[in-house]
Amino acid sequence: MNSKYKKLIIILAAILLVVLILILFNKKKEVDLTYGGWESSVYTGFLKPQKGAWSELVIINEEGNESLQRSIYLGEKTLEGIRSYGVETDPNVLDSSGSVLQVWYEYSTDEIIKIASKEKKGKEVTCINVSLMKTLFPTLEAYLPTIVTPDKYSSMNKYTYKTFTTETNKTIQVAKFIDTYETEIWLSSEVPFGVIKGVFVPTNKTIVYLRDFDFFGAVPIIFENQIANCVTQKLFDSSQ
Repeated sequence: MNSKYKKLIIILAAILLVVLILILFNKKKEVDLTYGGWESSVYTGFLKPQKGAWSELVIINEEGNESLQRSIYLGEKTLEGIRSYGVETDPNVLDSSGSVLQVWYEYSTDEIIKIASKEKKGKEVTCINVSLMKTLFPTLEAYLPTIVTPDKYSSMNKYTYKTFTTETNKTIQVAKFIDTYETEIWLSSEVPFGVIKGVFVPTNKTIVYLRDFDFFGAVPIIFENQIANCVTQKLFDSSQ
């Protein structure tokens, strides 16, 4: 395996270590709560944001260490002849030497059509083979930020109501779900990408929470011309 692809695997693995903490948001759900979403307008599913919208999540690992994940909505465009929407994720804003991952989805199916990676201090943008990544990480799509509401968290399912105030003093309405893994999932229709908080009920331990968000102003690290022109790396390349 060439050195460039080894670097890509390391980059993606680092990103997944952060994103996989959100695995509990995607497990099969059984709920037995007080009222259903159809009885309230508190929650209507994930927000359809405008270009430049962003959110920041504090991720807390088992050792109690925190990282700050920032996701940006890139809007819609025609990519390789397909109507698409994009999301760029920095798995740890506090790590200036890390990398970002940009993912473009087919709008009508939510299938990944292009993935690119770039080191924050580097200049080169590398496209990653989508089929290969799905083979190496079969659940990749389930753990990436999205604007599509998972069926299990549709507004037609049951939830309880709460409000949440960020560190930056923004108060939002929240729908609280309980899954079969005893995790309380907080979601909102007022925030890009929906995720507000995750709490493991038996220990009352918070594993992720929203630090801040806004609906405009975010600028990606990987630019449009770079995603359009980047070359997908081969897994084996004897010239490298």
